[in-house]
Amino acid sequence: MTLLHPKGFWFGLVVACALLCRCGGREETVIATVNGAELTLEDLYAEIPKDYLNSVTQEQKLEFIDRWINSEVLYQEAVRRGLQREAQIREKIRTVEKNILIAELVQRELQNRVHVAEEDALEYYEAHPDDYTRKVDEVRIAQILVPTIEEARKIRKEIEAGGDFAQLAREHSVDPTAEYGGDLGYFAREDLLSEVAKAAFSLSPGALSQPVKTEFGYHLITVIDKKKKGSVRAFDLVKEEIIAQFSAKREIEQLELFLEELKENSSIKQHFELLSVTPLPAENTVVPSQESY
Repeated sequence: MTLLHPKGFWFGLVVACALLCRCGGREETVIATVNGAELTLEDLYAEIPKDYLNSVTQEQKLEFIDRWINSEVLYQEAVRRGLQREAQIREKIRTVEKNILIAELVQRELQNRVHVAEEDALEYYEAHPDDYTRKVDEVRIAQILVPTIEEARKIRKEIEAGGDFAQLAREHSVDPTAEYGGDLGYFAREDLLSEVAKAAFSLSPGALSQPVKTEFGYHLITVIDKKKKGSVRAFDLVKEEIIAQFSAKREIEQLELFLEELKENSSIKQHFELLSVTPLPAENTVVPSQESY
């Protein structure tokens, strides 16, 4: 989230660039090629998390393309040299493939096994009110984030003239929350950028801030609600959190059951006596003499 801390958000996904190579893509969507390997616009957008699609800049897109080209050039050179035929490399590829298949199997199996009803979450919520009691004051805010002060002032005038904040956020904000009308939810003061926190906690519900400058641009902040320390968070605000906690616990339990089921139907042999055998030194390894101790 832009207000919380800076991120290099989706560039961590660039390791997947080498997997994006395609041939035969539609010509009108191909944005880069390396010796016939194609990167399409669809490939690019598939690697950007949905929440960030509206905030990715042209510069960031160009950087992604440049990284894909670098990755593809290196990959093609590795293939040209025949590295994929080396026994060590083949074993590493098999290990990666094995891990991908395991992860996919576990995900599919747990999807079928783990279901948490809303009633379960509500029962837990009602039995543990202290878990959801606010320890500090919180404010619920919405924002419109734009690059320039001129644009922020123009939008502020539109809001003062009766314009709908949420609609203007959808139309103009470059923050991922734009699709939600700029609604960020509830935050404690320390969870926000200092400039934003100062504006948000000084406003009354329904009030609109002056443009607030941060390293991300210019923010227009409106306060939707304020909650005092000691108040209990509404169930709707924590429902997904409780369900996620229940799901994580049940996933561990169901994975253990699944493993036991598979083991019961597998032929498994273990030779623990070999664990006490001293391994032979690897080739070219120098064994120190007694005098060296």
